[in-house]
Amino acid sequence: MSNARTVEVVLDGEWNGWKATMKADGISARVFIELSSGNVERQMLALGKLVVSHDFQDGDGNTVDDILDAPMEALGILIGKWGEAVAALPPR
Repeated sequence: MSNARTVEVVLDGEWNGWKATMKADGISARVFIELSSGNVERQMLALGKLVVSHDFQDGDGNTVDDILDAPMEALGILIGKWGEAVAALPPR
């Protein structure tokens, strides 16, 4: 989908200002199944497929290449905020 929408998700609290641009549509059914699986490993791998760009850091403050190298707590918050942002989008 060439005109797929994205959302920018900004974290607060301990990860204040960390940002990720994430896919908002054009997402495969497989990714949704993985997000709903209840299996944390599968959910995190699916999350990695949603992230277009990010500035997340590791425990030493270095920007990570792979979002899955960021703190688990931040990724859990990211998933929740992504869901809220996508739900708030107007229908096409």
